[in-house]
Amino acid sequence: MLCTKDYGLANGMIPLGSCTMKLNAANCMAPITFSGFGNIHPFAPKSQWPGYSYMAKELEKQLSAICHYD
Repeated sequence: MLCTKDYGLANGMIPLGSCTMKLNAANCMAPITFSGFGNIHPFAPKSQWPGYSYMAKELEKQLSAICHYD
């Protein structure tokens, strides 16, 4: 079975902070489980995802401000 090939805390100890990395990734992925956020179809027309476009533009501005060095 494919599920038995995955190594996790149920199988034994995971060294070197791997557990923390898994928890961080799960924490960062939590918003996509929100019903209003994660249910859009990947091939939806642009007219159906203006909020996503706005969010991406805002994130771009914020990251640009953080990474901008004079």
